[in-house]
Amino acid sequence: MQKVQTRITLFRNTEIDKWQRKTQVTTGAAALKGRLHAFNQNISDQVAGYMRDPSRMINRMYLRKSDVGVFGEGKDVEGDPELIDDSEFYHQLLKEFLESCDTGASESAFYALRKKQHKKRKLVDRRASKSRKIRYSVHEKIANFMAPVPMTVPPMASKLFENL
Repeated sequence: MQKVQTRITLFRNTEIDKWQRKTQVTTGAAALKGRLHAFNQNISDQVAGYMRDPSRMINRMYLRKSDVGVFGEGKDVEGDPELIDDSEFYHQLLKEFLESCDTGASESAFYALRKKQHKKRKLVDRRASKSRKIRYSVHEKIANFMAPVPMTVPPMASKLFENL
């Protein structure tokens, strides 16, 4: 079981890192010039770093940093294991995202997109108004249909029917 787990872990890490590199190339995140430490690390290395000491990370999440508390209870310094405050994690993500954004480039791209949207005309057939164009719909072909074939009556048939 341990052998299978190590093989799966190795495969998982290589695939995740491969797809991270592909998305960095397409999104331009690789060109950040090494400013952000988290963006320049592989995802598997980041997860391994967090998993080396998970108790530290978990204890930091249990500590309540906000002033909002449970009514009727005293302030708990150690934290409540049923309440998780992950605001620090999201603050760090937001900070890294804002540092990675280039405001000049994004504004110019935004205005170019807006300019392109205004010039776009609707694709409307101008001749179709005022009944200047014939409107029709094509029916599907009839299935299992055969055109009538004229039958020739043999010359003896009339004598046969007379004798009946």
